[in-house]
Amino acid sequence: MRSVLLALSVFGLMHVASCTPQAPTEIAWRHGDVEEALQEAAQTGKPVLLYWGAVWCPPCNRLKATLFQDAAFVRQTQDFVPVYLDGDSRGAQLWGEQFAIQGYPTLIILRTDRTEITRLSGGGDPQEIAQALAAARRSQSSVADLIVRAQAQPQRLSAEDWTLVSGYGWEVDTDRIVPEAERAGVLQRLAANAPTPALARRFQLLSLALADQDVALTGSQRTQLQSVLEAVLANAGEVRANRDVLIEDGAELTARLGDNARGQLQASLVGALDQLYAVENLPISDRVSTINAEIEIARAAIGEDEPFPAALVTKVRARAAWVDEAAETPFERQSAIYVAAGLLDDVGDAAGAERLLVAELERSATPFYYMPILADLAEERGDKARALDWLRQGFETSVGPASRVQWGANYAIGVTRFAPEDAAQVERAVDAIIDELATSPDSYHQRTRMRFARLETALRTWAARNDGAAVLVRLRTRMAEVCPLAQTDAEARQACAAWLSATA
Repeated sequence: MRSVLLALSVFGLMHVASCTPQAPTEIAWRHGDVEEALQEAAQTGKPVLLYWGAVWCPPCNRLKATLFQDAAFVRQTQDFVPVYLDGDSRGAQLWGEQFAIQGYPTLIILRTDRTEITRLSGGGDPQEIAQALAAARRSQSSVADLIVRAQAQPQRLSAEDWTLVSGYGWEVDTDRIVPEAERAGVLQRLAANAPTPALARRFQLLSLALADQDVALTGSQRTQLQSVLEAVLANAGEVRANRDVLIEDGAELTARLGDNARGQLQASLVGALDQLYAVENLPISDRVSTINAEIEIARAAIGEDEPFPAALVTKVRARAAWVDEAAETPFERQSAIYVAAGLLDDVGDAAGAERLLVAELERSATPFYYMPILADLAEERGDKARALDWLRQGFETSVGPASRVQWGANYAIGVTRFAPEDAAQVERAVDAIIDELATSPDSYHQRTRMRFARLETALRTWAARNDGAAVLVRLRTRMAEVCPLAQTDAEARQACAAWLSATA
């Protein structure tokens, strides 16, 4: 959730005369055909807005429930060539590889010459995404250039340039602009040069959250952290703008403070996030997530194996029940139910989490998404057979080539863990995934390739422990037969054929 959030959206409703053509009510997505969209951009002079997502992805559905339905944003997209690239559409993983995209959802803005202006995390604040989009439409510079310039010549950046820098999706960067190990330092330099105190605090928080948690903060770093947290938590607007860091990293950040400051700031953090929970125009998934910091603070205080305070468990249950009632549309439910279930499990109410998810199977358009989570819950209570059954059901009901490989790999890895003695079942499970690859031309890219790599690691471990060398030979042979038929790209064909190779 480390997206870069700043101020509230500046986009207001536009009054139109009765003679004006009716405004569009939804984004005019070009579905899947990226090449055609790029050609259209070259012809029209409009930049490309590329959205990469999946129908089952909760943060993707959060965008669909909020920003993508906002009338002002829909109008804003008319200045772009908007492309909807579903991860399961043909060629999507190849495009994902070419643009170095991994996580769903990611938004990329491209110039007409196909060079990248910026990329945004779809998990960021919807209003901030709209601001960054407006800035990108008018920018003459890429965010990569602006980040370099902001560190050395900040006076050369305009207000819109800083909007682009502040809105960059660091968590979807994939080491393109700044290597992960260097980001904390870069963000500190951005903080030193930021044009406003609020933006400086934003960069400082991100930097401290990204700092190596195994290295103790220096005295000056603790002083900086305390000062930044005190200022942010005292301002409701900054709490909202920095909610991703406060929700996800707030407990860990406050734990690094000195004894004299820690307790008071943890109480302030919980209070500020409770107030944020009550903000009705925030996405439902954001509102329910606000209790995460309180859970982590309590866990650190009571110890790993101790039960949570009854009052906190009751509070989490009440918020989960609120989500179940408040989330009405399919987009809202897909974005928020899994969050509520995760929070219930976090405080020890695995049974409540399971009830919520099982009930959702009847309502969701993509019930297979919840089945690996249900498998985890079954494993937690020691029911390996039920865990494996959930993984099997998830694979059998999953839809889409990339998704079927992902859920199939989950199942096959589950077999190696929960039924390692059944070599025939292991082989059948992996064969089924190879079958998926055989029917999906040019799919051995990006997330699909990553899933096969993870599966290979699991299979090698299983084979070493269970005399499975012969199974690996047969699977390797089968894969080598399928790859030349399914992959036309030479590099992908070679990588595919090398899967489970004897020299790996």
